[in-house]
Amino acid sequence: MKKYGIGYASAMQGVNFHFGHEDTSEVRVEISEVDDHVEIYSAGADLGQGMEATLIMVLCEALGGLSPRWVRWAEPNTATSPDPGGTGASRQTSVSGSAVWLAGQSLRVPLWDLAAEMIAEPVENITLDGDIFRGPGGETILWTSLIAQARALGINLTVSGRFTAPPTTLLDERGQGQPVNQYSYATHVAVVQVDTNTGEVEVLSVKTYTDAGRIINPLGAEGQVEGGVVMGLGYALTEAFFMEEGHMLNQGFTNYLIPTIMDAPVSVESHFVDKPVPFGELGTKGMAEVSMVPIAAAIINAIHDATGVRIRQLPATPERILEALRRAEREAE
Repeated sequence: MKKYGIGYASAMQGVNFHFGHEDTSEVRVEISEVDDHVEIYSAGADLGQGMEATLIMVLCEALGGLSPRWVRWAEPNTATSPDPGGTGASRQTSVSGSAVWLAGQSLRVPLWDLAAEMIAEPVENITLDGDIFRGPGGETILWTSLIAQARALGINLTVSGRFTAPPTTLLDERGQGQPVNQYSYATHVAVVQVDTNTGEVEVLSVKTYTDAGRIINPLGAEGQVEGGVVMGLGYALTEAFFMEEGHMLNQGFTNYLIPTIMDAPVSVESHFVDKPVPFGELGTKGMAEVSMVPIAAAIINAIHDATGVRIRQLPATPERILEALRRAEREAE
């Protein structure tokens, strides 16, 4: 028999560096002498979270609306780029993004002042449309023309940005302190189908609700949540880690079962609070880790709703579900 259930779970996840570790990111932004593109120099590693696209979006906004086609992320290299801190603790968007924002603001001021001078209008009357500065009377200046004039005037086209997150502390002997400066929050709702004859579970749909402050890259945020959901689904249902005398027994994907596209829910809806928080000028929080925290609990709760049995050891394999069902039947006799 196939039964259906719905489960909810919520989580909070500390982001940025904790317990007194200084959390600083440094970046450099410069305009290329070769083709007038704005380059972001940061030795941070993009591990698939879309760091490059997000930092480019931040810089474009900081510069007042420059088209992304004029911005690129230089190849990360510790020999040529500043240290943005580790790619971990869900910190790169909030901490390195804030550093890029500060650098972009430093570069924006002289460029916009120059554009206003060339158009003969106050800065507040100037707009930037892609790569064209416009005045209220229809006057225009191309980005390339502005940069050429800036170079002729000796304006500095290389700037640095440095952002340090609010400090944290170790816990004292009573367990008191300020170990974390930010938390992200998420609630996941899972709908499952459980086959009580085989113990198999299919996750039909998931709805997620995430508070990660201001969302810089909506498409990237959705992808991050979807990836977190599928990763947590594996933790909940299929990924069993077996060891014997310190050696891993299931060392391949034939017996360590990560989810495939066939296991992913047909529908994953991503919803965001999307409100700035008091953190730098960007108002962002990290969301990478919190995206995978609640889903396993939501799935287990949905299995309980469908069958009435509680699975207390992960993964919730068909064997464990069948055993729980049989135990519940014996106890009911």
